[in-house]
Amino acid sequence: MRLIRNRRTRAMATLLAVVVAASTIGGGSAQAVSGVSPVPAGSYPFTAKIQNDLRACSAVLVEPTWVLTTASCLAEPGQQLVAGPPARRTTVTVGRTDLRTTAGHVLAVTAVIPHPTRNVALAHLEKAADGVPPIAIGGAAAQGETLLAAGFGRTATEWVPDELHAGAFTVTGVTADTLTVDGSASAASLCRGDAGGPLLRTGAGEPQLVALHDRSWQGGCLAETDTRRTATEVRVDGLAPWIAASTSTNYVALSPGASLLDTRTGTGAPAGPRGADSTTDFPALGAGGVPSTGVSAVLVDVTAVSPTANTFLTVFPQGTTRPALSSSLNASTGEIISTTQVVRPGADGRLSVHNRAGSVHIVVEVHGYFTTGAGGGLVAVPHTRVVDTRTGTGTTVGKVPTNGSRTFTFTGGVVPSGATSVFLDVAVVGSTGTGFLRAHPEGGADDTSVLDYVSGVTSQGIAVKLSSAGRATVVNKGPAVDLVISVQGYVTADLTVGADLRPTSAVHLVDTGANGGQPLPARGELFVKLTDPLGVSPEAMGGAILAVTVAGPTASGYLTVESGVGPFPADQNGPIVTSQSVANFTAGQVARTTMVMVKVDRAGQNRATGSVRILNVSGGTVRVIVTLHGWFNPPPGSSN
Repeated sequence: MRLIRNRRTRAMATLLAVVVAASTIGGGSAQAVSGVSPVPAGSYPFTAKIQNDLRACSAVLVEPTWVLTTASCLAEPGQQLVAGPPARRTTVTVGRTDLRTTAGHVLAVTAVIPHPTRNVALAHLEKAADGVPPIAIGGAAAQGETLLAAGFGRTATEWVPDELHAGAFTVTGVTADTLTVDGSASAASLCRGDAGGPLLRTGAGEPQLVALHDRSWQGGCLAETDTRRTATEVRVDGLAPWIAASTSTNYVALSPGASLLDTRTGTGAPAGPRGADSTTDFPALGAGGVPSTGVSAVLVDVTAVSPTANTFLTVFPQGTTRPALSSSLNASTGEIISTTQVVRPGADGRLSVHNRAGSVHIVVEVHGYFTTGAGGGLVAVPHTRVVDTRTGTGTTVGKVPTNGSRTFTFTGGVVPSGATSVFLDVAVVGSTGTGFLRAHPEGGADDTSVLDYVSGVTSQGIAVKLSSAGRATVVNKGPAVDLVISVQGYVTADLTVGADLRPTSAVHLVDTGANGGQPLPARGELFVKLTDPLGVSPEAMGGAILAVTVAGPTASGYLTVESGVGPFPADQNGPIVTSQSVANFTAGQVARTTMVMVKVDRAGQNRATGSVRILNVSGGTVRVIVTLHGWFNPPPGSSN
């Protein structure tokens, strides 16, 4: 039977022991390699214990935010492991070979990735296991070679030992996917709870990972009657490329962008306006310059074109349940308006978009994607105004004319030189009609739009690729307008500085008007906890990508969205504004949605750690709806 030990009674464990087949050795309460002494203090800190309320196994750290274990340790009983968030709350203890100490880390698992053909899975940790060096993948084992097996499974005398044990095993057979090993020479066995633990090459130099524990006869393990000390290991020596391809999620900007869906022309789906309560599926992977594999999410501009009624669009992974409480874009009758969203493709590489009411044409253009290949990491910064054509900040004074363009430098301040893209809030101010903006690196060209605007003020979060000099050009295809631009974050090619995105399905965080709730009052502030719905610790999150919707404002104004740690000063008139505007709104508008990248501080010990603070900067009330679409860790070495 397998080395999985469920969290059941000792009687159940004894009953399972009579099965006359090699068993799996994972599961339940974590235990240890039998017949040997605990490892010396500080040895093999990369070895981990992984557990949930059903079972516990062993694991091994292969990247700062990833451990490797057997897929059967994480699967639901009788089911195959499915990529995505774990079915049960799961934690990993790593860097603590003596579980009675406080060394190392205890971290939540936020996602799992099973190998397509082997009993192997990666588990994504909520943050990096700082101070614990990951193990390197070694070369193939040879028959007759002696290797070291380690794990937290049962021993000959203890059901639930507190220390990591290790013992020597001889390789007796090699196949394409597995090894057979024998611990008889050292009186060592692999027991329940050892599954997923490492088989190591420990000669000269640092230890190397060769295989993971899978099945064992469990001879010599407590309450087992079989005497055989042989076991089967699943090979990982050839999995380094798969691990590398699966353990980073970096941003790649597309310039030019491309249309994935345009119902006016039939791009991506049959032509024709979409009616009320309709859903349209269209390709995301393998289209518009997006690779067909290795992509975890895409960044798209979603546009509603002249709806016949007030409506909202929801973009979501095809084949999944549509998020009932979140919208990607809100549009009023007759207007052309857009927003940016980060969204995960469905299992078949496609997206779906749902129209709530009336008839509307829909355009979805892709401007970048998050990939397990080459790309750059994310860094969120305090929202900082860098351009204002009304005052000459970062540019010359004066509106951008119809068909005119303006080039801006975005590096040199909160964005360092070498940044490849920037996440911005762009406010179009003083428009006398409808139009749209294009954006591209200086010297380039792009016919797709990044922002569609209406009369008055329109603001939207966008992502723009930069030239090597840190510059980008914005083209105005509408009436003369002023532009007010704030930086929210950037992409760096240096992965030791930036962090990888953890894209999520839409997580509805708050709706101030739902269930009899009240809109946010004038100068009212709202603290939204981002970490709790994900089951991660507050210090794990360094930034997040949100969709923020404002609805039914009774006065014109804007929101600010910033780290919730504070402190936040106030005077006799209420809270003082401490961040730049996002989600500008006009009295009486129906609803409008914008993408916001926000820095999430982990410093301080107050109720707002792991949260953001939203302030209503207006003289009236406004309903606020917040949805989480992705998050990322603090930059390595960051104190916040």
